[in-house]
Amino acid sequence: MSAEVERFFSAQSPLASEVSAFRPRAQQREMALAVADAIKNNAILVAEAGTGTGKTFAYLVPALLNGGKVIISTGTKNLQDQLFQKDLPMVRDALKAPVSIALLKGRANYVCHYHLERALNEGRFATREDIRHLGKIKKYAKISSTGDKSGIADVPENAPIWLQVTSTRDNCLGQECPNHKECFVLHARAEAMKADIVVVNHHLFFADVMLKDDGVAELLPACNTVIFDEAHQLPETASLFFGENISTTQLLDLAQDTRVEALTSAKDFAPLPQACDEMDKAARDLRLVFKKEGRMPASATDNFQEFAPALKMLNEKVAQLAERLEKQAERSEGLENCWQRAQALVLQLKQWQDGDVPDKVRWLEVFHHSLQLN
Repeated sequence: MSAEVERFFSAQSPLASEVSAFRPRAQQREMALAVADAIKNNAILVAEAGTGTGKTFAYLVPALLNGGKVIISTGTKNLQDQLFQKDLPMVRDALKAPVSIALLKGRANYVCHYHLERALNEGRFATREDIRHLGKIKKYAKISSTGDKSGIADVPENAPIWLQVTSTRDNCLGQECPNHKECFVLHARAEAMKADIVVVNHHLFFADVMLKDDGVAELLPACNTVIFDEAHQLPETASLFFGENISTTQLLDLAQDTRVEALTSAKDFAPLPQACDEMDKAARDLRLVFKKEGRMPASATDNFQEFAPALKMLNEKVAQLAERLEKQAERSEGLENCWQRAQALVLQLKQWQDGDVPDKVRWLEVFHHSLQLN
């Protein structure tokens, strides 16, 4: 394969016909040969190169020449989209390589038919812009083959309405969902399983590793080669998945999901929305204990007198919500899901509050709108 790599980074490279600005670079060729050698010998390679080296082509060419299944993981969705839409097709055409390519993102990047329908029927909207955006998403979901929210330019990816029409790992109903067969997420995963080259991001890659470790169905196919671009982000991302955490965002999402499900399936049980409101307030109060954003060890909370009573109150309110959900869970799949999430959160909060245990450390991260206990 080395001779082929050499040829593709020479003055006579087929890449010249695909890339008008292509010119041979010694550093790019050196990196490509190192990548080819690592792939051939099933070795680990850590490579760093300066701006303008052409790192992307330096790993794409040997990866496609070698054949076999390849997973390319990026740190950002922007690079993920660039690889899938531009760089990979360009290199594939230059190499005349008969490989299939798939793009796979986290579930929050795809329209969820169930939550879209729920938002249309029962949603509460903060602004008129939310209503306009929802109408556009409804039309997009009918004509799109992927449901990827990046495919609808009229609705910004950070628009608040997306929180109502996408799913999370917590609120997805799985096979119990009435829209299971038309799920955009499942379709994208099926395409990834069949493809030769799969482009993912670091969060999704480690989510797959975690599921495999737990003996749960995998998200990504078995592969011959894994390439991490923007690898400097790996330690931070890995710590999120191999640790345990609970955030006030999860609690607020649970409160909102429960309110919406209660409107549909438990209108006659007033204590349920009341419990949601009380847990919502307790979660917000816990975040307000801290005035500044940042990271701190759990021991540092001793300096905040309001933290312990606020956490105790939150524990009580989550437990109360779980208790009330248990009485209504059988009335719908959505309420059953909310009850299971509430039970899990009760356990996670208790485990964090019980204190340090061997081989584990506890810390907090304070963000602008949320607090995360790790």
